[in-house]
Amino acid sequence: MSEIDKLATLWSIAKQREEAAKAERIGIEEKILKLHPAREEGSDTFTTDKGTRIKLTGKVTYKCDVDALILLTGSWPDDIRPIKTKVEADDTRLKAIRAERPDLWRSIAQAVETKPAKTAVEIKFAGK
Repeated sequence: MSEIDKLATLWSIAKQREEAAKAERIGIEEKILKLHPAREEGSDTFTTDKGTRIKLTGKVTYKCDVDALILLTGSWPDDIRPIKTKVEADDTRLKAIRAERPDLWRSIAQAVETKPAKTAVEIKFAGK
């Protein structure tokens, strides 16, 4: 077996252990929450008989039809209107400018930090 095939096999074994450990951790968390339910929102810290501190943080997520929300709150004062505008850089366009228009890139490069991200590794075994 080649070195790369050995590493692929070791990666697969480690990935399976990682997934099993995550499933085990989530199962334990569910058991803790049955014994000590969390608040719907906010955190609660308690100490066990052995002195272990456990912090539970409940969260609620909100998914909205933004167009409907804009229409429904159009007459509301801005300070209570549950709408915000987020301005952010467009990575796709930045990537294209960097690759295809070095003249434009030079003019904005001082405002853009680039650094390599973690390389993703995906392995698929033959016959699986």
